This record gives sequence, C-alpha cells and structure tokens, in this order.
Amino acid sequence: MLGEMAWAEVENKSERQRRANRQAAEKGKPWMTGPRPFGYERAGGMLVPHEKEASALRDAFAMLTSGSSLYSVTKMLNDSGFTSTLGNEWRHNNVRVMLLNPLYAGLRAYAEMPPLGSNRSARSRPNYEDRTLVAGNWEALISEDVWRASVSILRDPGRKTNVGNLSSVRWLGSNLYGCLRCEGEQGTEADLKRTGVPFMAVNWTNPRRDGQRGRRIYKCKRCFMTRRADPVDGLVEDMIAERLNRQDGADVPPTDSSGRADLDVLRREAGEVRARLDVLADSLADGEMTKDQFARANRRASDRLAAIEAELAEAGRTDVLAGLRGPGAGQRWLTSDDIRWRRAVLAAVADVLLSPAKTGRPKKGEVMDPTSVIFRWRTS
Repeated sequence: MLGEMAWAEVENKSERQRRANRQAAEKGKPWMTGPRPFGYERAGGMLVPHEKEASALRDAFAMLTSGSSLYSVTKMLNDSGFTSTLGNEWRHNNVRVMLLNPLYAGLRAYAEMPPLGSNRSARSRPNYEDRTLVAGNWEALISEDVWRASVSILRDPGRKTNVGNLSSVRWLGSNLYGCLRCEGEQGTEADLKRTGVPFMAVNWTNPRRDGQRGRRIYKCKRCFMTRRADPVDGLVEDMIAERLNRQDGADVPPTDSSGRADLDVLRREAGEVRARLDVLADSLADGEMTKDQFARANRRASDRLAAIEAELAEAGRTDVLAGLRGPGAGQRWLTSDDIRWRRAVLAAVADVLLSPAKTGRPKKGEVMDPTSVIFRWRTS
C-alpha cells in the first residue's frame, strides 16, 4: 500500500515537472540547468552573449557552412585557446553537438521525455530540428538559415567517413571526378547495362613484389575504367590553382544571392505552416476532420514546410570561394590541410571528367596526356 502511494507520488511529481518544462518551452525560456552553453553566460535567469566565445562560435558556423570539416573547426577552437564550458579540450563530437543546437539561432527546442517507467530512454527523442521549435527570449548568435544550413551539412549521410576504416574524403577526387566514358555511353554493351554511379572511387593495384603497397588509382563505379591517381590529381591541382590565381578572378564563379528568396518571407511562411500543423492536429483530436482528411492536409503542409526549410538551409550556406580570388588564392588552396574544403572549392570551380588513358604500360618518364582530363568550368 505504502509502495503504491509512493509510486503514485513519483508519477505526480514527474508529470508536474514535465508540465513545467512544457510551459517554459512554450514561453521561449532557455534551459537553465546543467553546464552553460558555449557562447553564452547566465545572468538573472537569462542567457547573455559571451563576447569572445560568441565570436569564436560564429567563426565555427562560418567555417562549417563554407565547406570546412569538423576536424578543422575543432582545431580552430583548440588552437585559439578555447575550451568547453566544463574546461575540457574540444573534441569533434562535442563540436558537432554544439553546431546542431538551435539555441544559437534563438530557438527553444522541446520534446516530451518518455513516460516514467517506459523502456525508452531520453535518447529516443527526435533530433533537435524535428522537435517543437519556439522563438526564445534571448539574443541569437546566428540566423536561423545559417543553423539550418549547418544541420543540413551535418546530417548528410555522405559525410560518413569511417566505412571500412578508410576515409571516403582522404583524396581530392574520390567520388567527385566523373567518368567521361559512362557519360558519353562509350563503353561496351555490358557497360551500358550496369547501374553503378559513374563516379571515380579510390582503389589500389596489387602489392608490389617487394611487399610495398600498390599504386593508388581511380576506378569508375559503373564501367570499372581505371586511371592512375597521382598524375591526375597533380594536373587537377595545377589547373585549379592557376584558375584561382587569375588577377581579376573573372573566371571564378561569383557569389550569387540574386536568386535567393526573401528570407523574412520564408521564415514567416514557415511559422504559419507550423501553426497550421498544430491546428490540424487539434482538429483531428476534436473530431472535426476524419483521419483521411487529416492525412492529406498534414502531408501537404509537411511537404511545404520541408521545402521552406530546405530553401532556408541553402540560403545559410557561406560562399566557399570567399577570399579565393586573385593572386595567392591558388597557393592557399594547394597548401590547405582541410581536404573537405579543398574538395568543396574544386566542386564550385569545375566539373572534372576522366576519359580512358591509352592502353599499355606507360614508358618510364612518359607524361600523362592532359587532354584525357576534361574540365568543365563553372561560370555562375
């Protein structure tokens, strides 16, 4: 009897706490327990920007949205002398969690905790971007579109790099160079029936007789055409660096913001669609519409919201070529140790296609035919 009463009191207390958290979230109040968020200080129950940390945080978001890797962002924070708010050195997984947090865009995320006694853990709650988002009552350090751009980048499945203990982004052209043979349907009848992606992946030739590792090659995922990687990468690096070094930068694609939608209009429409989704849920609960009617209306509203959020995410991406026009730009690109950023610049400047090399073993000292590497320069 006493045990049942005690358990009932625990459930009541849990429900009161849950209700208080929900009300605080609906009012846009920040979460005030646990370590303070990097970039802010707590004062009088409010979050106040920490000047130095806030500047570093904006730099971190700018680096990510311009194509830099998490490793580079983490290195920047550590090299600048910043630590987490617990005094620890930054790790890439901590930085990732920070850059996914909508708090920095002035948004309060809320999702119900699993019921008491449930087998589900708190980790089963949806991702930040899929929770209920309410405008917070503290100063945002970045805009919502920059945050959504960061989420889009970090949630991209293509960023996974630990498949088979080999990084998919260790090399300049892996999954970036295209296959001209497949594009022009120049292969055999059997090649044309294959359904692989016509991009070049990194592979290795058989080990040498002395036990050393074989040569690195690029191999088409569809027709299996191969090219020696080092000469190709060398030519590509020279051509891209020369393009970036042009005095006036006229051949480098400019930042184009003319085609972007009005962000204020998009944000306002996104708020209206979220409110519409809430109204639809209430109408279903009150019996004002059938499940089929709700499903159709909810699907249309959800699709529109997804489209708006995609536009906001794209608008938040930083120009990857910013500061890379004119003398010295090519050298900065060549000497950077951030392979993700180098690949992003390459993709922004040109499409690179590889055609089959001439048959037979190359003679000693023979130079690769530069016309077998096709550059389709981007102008806009």
